[in-house]
Amino acid sequence: MVADMHIQVDIKSLDGALGRLSKGEIASATAEGLNNLAKGARLAVVDRMKEVFDHPRPFTLNAFYNKPARADDLEAWVATRDYAPGGTPAVRYLGPQIYGGTRDQKRLEKALAPYSEGQYVVPGPAAPTNASGDLRPGFVTQMLSRMGLMADPTQNASTASLRRLRGKGRNAKGQRSEYFVGHEKGNGRPTGIFRLVGPGNVEMVLRFVPRAPRYQIRLPVEQIVQDRVSDRAERVMTRILKRTLRKRLP
Repeated sequence: MVADMHIQVDIKSLDGALGRLSKGEIASATAEGLNNLAKGARLAVVDRMKEVFDHPRPFTLNAFYNKPARADDLEAWVATRDYAPGGTPAVRYLGPQIYGGTRDQKRLEKALAPYSEGQYVVPGPAAPTNASGDLRPGFVTQMLSRMGLMADPTQNASTASLRRLRGKGRNAKGQRSEYFVGHEKGNGRPTGIFRLVGPGNVEMVLRFVPRAPRYQIRLPVEQIVQDRVSDRAERVMTRILKRTLRKRLP
């Protein structure tokens, strides 16, 4: 995704003086101004992320970059990083925040599909999360590993089984502190992942929801970019062109 920047600058007060500059000098000054504006627009997006998100990770804050302008290519962009070595680009999960609507399924949701019947996953009341509100990676790794010990997903506990196990303090395989899939009484729909933490103590760590979570637009990137550019364009370009002129004057 690229946030286009259409910049119009009123420099009528400099019209006469610009005749003293070469085309190359004007192009270089223009490229410098565009890059200044593009960087400022990207930082405005970062500032907005810090406002609307709860302790966003550095990886998220680094989701955008600047395509620089040159004297022979007077075009600068604020664009998303669409590639992340060994991971998912931040724009994949920022998309719903930028455009609104629903999101694609995450890797965790795909891994849990045999247990959730393809439902979406949201943190439960007892989910271990970090300052950003995301599930702790160590917890996810542990949970998937422990659930991998269950050879048959159909052996996961029903709600009635969970009640029986509370008194015994054990899971279906006779181990303590295991993870289970709870099911809704009557229709048997999987409701989430529970963890048995002791006799009579079961807590929900993940909740299954049948529909993709919907998001309101919280990060209107293109509007943020356009507003910042419009606010600064004339001032920035005038300052840079005047500085270029001063270098030419005796």
